Amino acid sequence: MPTFTNFTRTAAVAEETVARFEASVPPEIAQVWREDGAGLVGDGFVRVVDPDRATTMLEGVVGMPAGAVPVLTTALADVVLYIRPLFHVLRFRFGIIDVIGFDAAQLLADVQDETFLDEVLARQPYPAGVERLGVPGPDECFGFVPLLALGGVPDPARLDRGGLWEHIAIIMALTGPPQSRASS
Repeated sequence: MPTFTNFTRTAAVAEETVARFEASVPPEIAQVWREDGAGLVGDGFVRVVDPDRATTMLEGVVGMPAGAVPVLTTALADVVLYIRPLFHVLRFRFGIIDVIGFDAAQLLADVQDETFLDEVLARQPYPAGVERLGVPGPDECFGFVPLLALGGVPDPARLDRGGLWEHIAIIMALTGPPQSRASS
């Protein structure tokens, strides 16, 4: 049975990569990497990432805790990490980190749910950005110009399309790492 009702595969995840990370993630995540690979879920807002590539791109930019595994990104430059036993979303655009759950099967179902995308993952104004700029590629995202932390406003007219990993690096350099809501 497929994990996603609508998935656009953009790359395979090498079996060696799955084998290296599968002990650190729930079995449902390793299954997605094996069966679906990396790619865009639904409207392209949520992306399944190759954990090896994502870890490489985040090294030296984001201080990830030991054992943290990137599993998803969003087209607004958020990164979902699995840090046993919870999934965390690093919301670089807002400068915060949220815990979004512990059940992998539920998370994989939820990322296909419009309400979850809007209310939990803060998808807006992604659809309006797509109308204007098209769906960003797997290593791309929309970013606000200027950044929200630098006085930008979350208006779709203020979105620009660019590199995901570069955008995260710019946010980190200019505003610092996101902070846990609990410690804010």
